[in-house]
Amino acid sequence: MPNSPKRLQVIERIVSVLQSITAGTDYFYTPGSVSKRFVHWSEAPAYPCYMVFSGSGGVIEATAQAVPYVEHTETFEVSIKGYVKDDTDTVSMMEKCLADIKKAIYADFRSRASGSLGNLAANLEFDEPPTTDDGYLSLEGFGFFDLRVKVSIIDYL
Repeated sequence: MPNSPKRLQVIERIVSVLQSITAGTDYFYTPGSVSKRFVHWSEAPAYPCYMVFSGSGGVIEATAQAVPYVEHTETFEVSIKGYVKDDTDTVSMMEKCLADIKKAIYADFRSRASGSLGNLAANLEFDEPPTTDDGYLSLEGFGFFDLRVKVSIIDYL
């Protein structure tokens, strides 16, 4: 059986990194749920709820021609969507969750350990602020965000 595509390895590693977040000295919240499936805010199994997906678009650039494989660099986005639930202050919870996510992903990227984002990706960055629900769901005690991670990998076709 072939290895999983490198893009999928990156997505699965991000899911694993988010699942490993534990509230305490380094992080504000332990995720209640992390999946590769979109759920409606009212049906999330627990909060904070994180959903990880391949983003649209990106760039593929051939970097070396060799037989039998072509080396290429692919840059793509991974979208981390999330719901928070707090009846009094969704803004604070959302910002703390975003900080947790960034900290955990950057830490894994810097580690360079086998299977880490640092081992899988040539580059990784959050190059724009998250999109949010602008407070519309706060009337129901919820908040929503979409945080995009730009990832570059070197792979072979």
